[in-house]
Amino acid sequence: MSESLPQPILVVDSDEQSIDHIASGLKESGYLVITAPDGYDGYVRARNEGPNVIIANDLLPYVSGYKLSKLIKSDDRHRETKIIIMSSSSGVAIDKMFKQSGADSMLEKPFQLKDVIKLLKEKSKEEQKND
Repeated sequence: MSESLPQPILVVDSDEQSIDHIASGLKESGYLVITAPDGYDGYVRARNEGPNVIIANDLLPYVSGYKLSKLIKSDDRHRETKIIIMSSSSGVAIDKMFKQSGADSMLEKPFQLKDVIKLLKEKSKEEQKND
């Protein structure tokens, strides 16, 4: 049985504390973590490094998490990338932006790191079923 390589995950957030918390928790759980401080850098890193999953805050400098998702999902090479949007907002307008973005999941802030890991494991199981 071959050992699987860590799944690359891109975390995009302008809050340095939030990025550090999520990234360190994911690393401890065996994930390979790439980070970006804003939506533009997140987009560039996603295109260049091809992560399996992107976890992005909804409100980011330059390019919002919703726009980032839309850009990634519109690129045939990255269409299968799983995108999780983190948001502390809710309501009809937020739901509409989420649906238009093409993102796969919404994670409501505040959340526990275990919620992120659970979501990632669910996404991984879905991928294995589809293979």
